[in-house]
Amino acid sequence: MKYYIAVDSGGTFSDCVVISEEGEMWTGKSPSTPPHFERGVVNAVKDAAEVMGLSSEELFRNANLFSHGTTVATNALLTREGCLTALITTAGHEDAIIIGRTHQKIAGLNSSQIMDMSTLDKAVPIVPPNLIFGLTERINYAGEVVVPLSEESLERIADRLLELGVEAVAVSLLWSFRNPTHERRVRDYLLSRNPNWFISLSSELSPVIGEYERTATTAINAFLSKKTKSYLIDLEKGLGDAQYAGEPLVMKSSGGIASIAQAMETPVALLTSGPAGGVNGALSLSRMMGHRNVLTTDVGGTSFDVGMIVGGEPVLAESPVFDQYHVTYPMIDVVSIGAGGGSIAWIQPDTGLLKVGPKSAGALPGPVCYGRGGTLPTVTDANLVLGRMNPKYFLGGKHQLDLEGARAAIKPLADQLGLSIEDTALGIVEIADAHMGDLVRKMTIQRGYDPRTFALYAFGGAGPLHVCGYTRGTGIQEAIIPRMSSVFSAFGIAQSDLAAVAEESAAMTLPAQPKVLEQALQRLTERALKELSRSGKTGEAVTVQREVLVRYQGQKHEIAVAVPRTLETEADVEELIRRFEARYEEIYGRGTAFRQATVALTGFRIRAIGSLGLPQLRFASSGRPESVTPEYSPVYLRETGGWTDVPFYRFDDLPAKFAAVGPAIIISNHTTIYIAPDFQVRLDEYENLVLSPIS
Repeated sequence: MKYYIAVDSGGTFSDCVVISEEGEMWTGKSPSTPPHFERGVVNAVKDAAEVMGLSSEELFRNANLFSHGTTVATNALLTREGCLTALITTAGHEDAIIIGRTHQKIAGLNSSQIMDMSTLDKAVPIVPPNLIFGLTERINYAGEVVVPLSEESLERIADRLLELGVEAVAVSLLWSFRNPTHERRVRDYLLSRNPNWFISLSSELSPVIGEYERTATTAINAFLSKKTKSYLIDLEKGLGDAQYAGEPLVMKSSGGIASIAQAMETPVALLTSGPAGGVNGALSLSRMMGHRNVLTTDVGGTSFDVGMIVGGEPVLAESPVFDQYHVTYPMIDVVSIGAGGGSIAWIQPDTGLLKVGPKSAGALPGPVCYGRGGTLPTVTDANLVLGRMNPKYFLGGKHQLDLEGARAAIKPLADQLGLSIEDTALGIVEIADAHMGDLVRKMTIQRGYDPRTFALYAFGGAGPLHVCGYTRGTGIQEAIIPRMSSVFSAFGIAQSDLAAVAEESAAMTLPAQPKVLEQALQRLTERALKELSRSGKTGEAVTVQREVLVRYQGQKHEIAVAVPRTLETEADVEELIRRFEARYEEIYGRGTAFRQATVALTGFRIRAIGSLGLPQLRFASSGRPESVTPEYSPVYLRETGGWTDVPFYRFDDLPAKFAAVGPAIIISNHTTIYIAPDFQVRLDEYENLVLSPIS
C-alpha cells in the first residue's frame, strides 16, 4: 500500500493527513516545536502512523508523496529574523520603499488600531537606508534604454556590499518588467563577485506595474531567503532520517505545490502556505458538495484566516499585505487577523475595557490550560472555563487540560471588571467571535458579495468552537464543519497538484487586436510551463488556465476574466468584454456595467497545473450506529444566565441520520464543535456537520 502524506506546520500545532492510494484517510496532530519546526512535522506523521497501526518508518518508506505547508517565511518576516539584505534600484529612487504608499501606515490594521492615530507608523524597514543603493541606469515606460547601465557605478556598489557583509541582494530597477536587460546584467556581475549572494530580481519575481509594491516584494523575497533555505534543508534532512526517500514538495501561496528548490528561490511565495492549503481543501470539498461560492474560515492558535471561492475558483489577492508591506506575488486571497485559540485577553489601561488579541500565547508557552508554562489568559482558557471543552478529552484524551489553571488566569481580569470568572470568560469568547464576524462581513458585503449566496466552511483547531459566534448575524445560511476540520489545511495540501502562476502588467483598452492579446498570453504560458517542467510535469499531465485582468477606465480594482480559447478574431475579443460585463454586474448589481466608460485591460495571468494523479477520497457511508445517547455536562450559557446541562456527543458515535438542535457539543479526536442554542446541526453523506441558524 502506498500513501500520500501532507503536513501543515502552524504556530501552535502541526497537522498531518495521510491518504492511501485507495482513498482512505487518517489524521495526526502534534504540538509545533519552534524554532525547530521540522521536529513537530515528523511528530505529526508519527501520530498519524500510530492511528494507522504502523510505525512512522514504515509509513515514510511507503510514501509516494510528502507535501508540506509552513509558516517559516511568515514568522521570519513578522519577527524580522531574515538575513542582511541590500537593495539596488535606479538612481534617484532609493527612497521609494521607505516612503511607501500613503496608506501603508494603516495597511493590515483593524479599525480599533487605526483609530489610535498616535501609535500609527510605517512598517519597520526590511532594508535599512544605508543598504539601499542607487545604480546609474534608466529604462523608460516603453522598455527603451534612456541611460545606459554604468559599469563603474555597479562595481562601486558591489565593493560596498562586500565590505558590509551583505547576504542577499534585491534588484528592482525602474520599468524593468518592460525590459529586464539591466537587472540581468546586475545579477550576472554580482554573482561573478560573490557566488554565495542570493539575488532576487523584480523582473522575474514580480513583473508588474507599481514601483513600491514590486520593490517591496523583491526585497522581502531576498530578506527571507536564508531563513527559508535553512529550514527547508533541515526539513529534508529530518524526513530523510525518518526514512522518507523522496523529495518533499512545498505548498505555495498561489495554491499549488512546488519542489524545495523552487521554494528556496521564491520564499515570498510561502507567506500564506498553510492558509492556501485550507482554501484548496475547501475547493476539493466544494466540488463534491456542489457549492460554487464558499467562504473558508480557519481558526488556529494565533490567527483567524478567511478566504473565498467564487464561481468555483479561488479568489487571488490583488495586493496582499504582510506586516504593513504590500506584496504583488500571485497568492490566493486569504485575509488574517490576530484572533485564535491562543489570543491573549487583557484590559486596556486607559479605558478599562476588556480586549482580546492580537497578541497570542503561540505554541510555547501556549494557553495556561495546556500546562506548558503559560500565565496569560487566552480564548482557549475561556472556552474551557465555560465548559465548552472537556478537559479530559483534549487531543483524543492524550493531553489533560488544566481547568483550575485557566480559572486562576482569568480571575485577575474578572476582579478588575467586577464580574464573575464565568462572565469574564464569556466576554472573552464573544469579543473574539465579534472580531471574526467583522472579518466575514468585510470579505463579503464590503466587497460587493451577498453572504446569503455563500456556504461557510469552518475548520482549524478552534473553528468549530467559534463558528456559531462568527456566523451569527452575517446572513450566511449554512456552515459546514468538515470531518477533518482540525487538520483541514493539511487535507487541502494533500489534495493539491503542482502549479505555477505567471503574471504580467499591461496598459491597453478593449477592444484590441486579438493577436496582441494572444501573443502576451502565449508568452506567459511558456514561462509558466517552463517553471512547471522543473518539477517534472509536462505534456498531457498539464492544464493551463488563462485570464485577463479588466476594469473600467479610472477604477482601481480589476476583475479576472477567463480566456477559455485562443483569441483569433474580433468576435473573440468582444466575447471577452461581454464576460467582463456579466461578471461586473454579478458582483455590483444589474445595470452597473457601462461600456461607455472605456474597458481597460491591465494585465494577463496564466495558471499551469501539473496533475499528480492524487487518489479520490473515499467517504465511509456505513458502520455508524443506529442511534446515540449523549452524556450531559454543565456549560455556562448567556441564554440561560448560568450553568445548564448540555448534551455531549462523540463524533464517531453519531448515527448516519444524526440531527440535533443546540445547545449541544460534539467532540472528535482533534477538535470540539459547539452548537449554540440558536443553531441546528445534522450529519451529511460526506460525514460533515452542517450547521444552520434557527430562524
